[in-house]
Amino acid sequence: MERYPPLVGLVAATLLAVFVLPSSLNVPQSNPSATLEFAPVPPDDDTAPPPESGNTSSLGLGSSSTAPRGESPGGDGVGLPPPPPPLPGGVGDRPVTKRCVGDPPRQTEDPLSPPCVAHFDGDNGGATYQGVTGEEVTILFYFDSSTGCNGCTTSSGTSRGSEGPSYNTYVDLWEPEEPDEFINTRALRRFQDYFNTRYQTYGRRAHFHIYYDRGTPSKSPEGRRADALDNLAKVDPFAVFPYVLLYNDDYLQVMADNGVLNFGSLHAKSASFYRRTPGLIWSYPPTLEQQADNVAAYVCRGVVGRPAVAAGDIDGDGQPDAERPRRLGLLYADDPGAPNLALLAQEIRTRIEDCGGEFEETGSYPQVNAFESTANRAAATQNISSFQAAGVTTVIRPGGYENEHSKVAGQFRYHPEWLLAGDNQSEGWGPATLQDQEVWHEHAWTVTPMAAVSHVRDRPCYQALVEADPGWNDTDREYTCGLRTFYEDLRQLFTGIQVAGPRLTPTSIDQGFHAIPPHVSSDPDAPACFYLPGDYTCVKDATVGWWDRNATNPSGLQGCYRLVDGGRRHTATSWPEEQGFLGDAPDDPCMTFQGGVGSLRTFS
Repeated sequence: MERYPPLVGLVAATLLAVFVLPSSLNVPQSNPSATLEFAPVPPDDDTAPPPESGNTSSLGLGSSSTAPRGESPGGDGVGLPPPPPPLPGGVGDRPVTKRCVGDPPRQTEDPLSPPCVAHFDGDNGGATYQGVTGEEVTILFYFDSSTGCNGCTTSSGTSRGSEGPSYNTYVDLWEPEEPDEFINTRALRRFQDYFNTRYQTYGRRAHFHIYYDRGTPSKSPEGRRADALDNLAKVDPFAVFPYVLLYNDDYLQVMADNGVLNFGSLHAKSASFYRRTPGLIWSYPPTLEQQADNVAAYVCRGVVGRPAVAAGDIDGDGQPDAERPRRLGLLYADDPGAPNLALLAQEIRTRIEDCGGEFEETGSYPQVNAFESTANRAAATQNISSFQAAGVTTVIRPGGYENEHSKVAGQFRYHPEWLLAGDNQSEGWGPATLQDQEVWHEHAWTVTPMAAVSHVRDRPCYQALVEADPGWNDTDREYTCGLRTFYEDLRQLFTGIQVAGPRLTPTSIDQGFHAIPPHVSSDPDAPACFYLPGDYTCVKDATVGWWDRNATNPSGLQGCYRLVDGGRRHTATSWPEEQGFLGDAPDDPCMTFQGGVGSLRTFS
């Protein structure tokens, strides 16, 4: 089998750019003195600093009850030190319109929310940017709408079972709720209420719109670009969340070229992609280089040169082969609709080879997020045969969900270690339940930037939905918070709006985000989130887990990824120098992220 099949045109060109550009994503090895991991508001010369605590020490609040006019973006008003935890209503010269919490006070109960800005009644500058007026900020959510695609037709699990939206439909979430609305629409209505109520938006309200695409015509580069132009004409958003897997970059680029901010990312993208339009494309997950750093550091420090302790029967003779020397294989997605996954594979491979790891065999498959794929099945038959013949003990798969390889491996009685680079999808317990369980149990591991250790009902996402609508169905809350990253993506946007100050522009958001000092996380549910120079992504660390088919996941079904060491998070420089694929104890906590079961594409 070919060692690494050539990548076509655009992918190869992008790879060259990635290799040439210097990386700015080297997480400091020192541990800044940090106790709270939340975003600061950018400093202002006239602002008294809040008490020293964590990464907000010596940083002021870009807010005021008497903010003067000015063109300087981000915290251009007279600042106030954070008030004590407010009582409802507020009195005197320090009125309170936002219910902040904590000591020092922050905007919400979420440890990653920004410091408290309890009140604003000054001049916000009015129409400071496209999609912004003195009263509102226009936000658009773009979804696939065909059956089996990402973010649309659900699997059973909501209060209404399986459902889907209409094609080519715009939904204005300031309009009254319809009785037959799709789960994503219903969830975003409640998030709209929550974030507008709790975060400081300086006299404006975020106005949510949704567009469900045209179905098949949208699923091409030309289709995505056409949708973007239609969205610009009909909505004119300040920011957009494009929840699509295929040809996502084409949509993003049109929006960024027209000055629209982009938030939310379903797959890691290269640092060079974000730098093409600086400050316009932001992501909660890390860049693919950062993700590659985290995965390769785990492999280099704990896997390369050590015995295959989590492998089962490799050669099909019925005998365990856990003490064999490790022999690595690379299995990557080569779907033209998701080229970043091939780039991620190359980045991971390069880093592992640089630390002395050697790949005995390489294979690819053509369709990501695919269930029952004939094309993937054909690729799996060839790849598994080659891996087994080469004695590969450890298959590294850098993102791109599919389940044909585990099924074919089961037929071949081939039980290697599997290491998945988390992709905001395959590390969920839902997709993992669709793998061959004999092949996956205790052999499959994931290195993931996702933070989901607590039970879904204890997480900020769920609590936000309870606060927004106490009467909403618990099933729908759990489904929303277990399957999607709406909350995390919206937290990033609203943090950006708050730290930008009253004069809302991409520049003021950029300045606010880059005022966050580097820090580490000691909380498995709160990743280290900050932005280094030239960097536009939040998460900088990762955790590792193993698949336990016997565990009971949060929905009462069997199977979950158990996170080792209590879900402790690591940067690329802090993975311990010890044997990897160990720590598979039955009391390791279950990762509560469900993953996109309802977003899998079915092929015949």
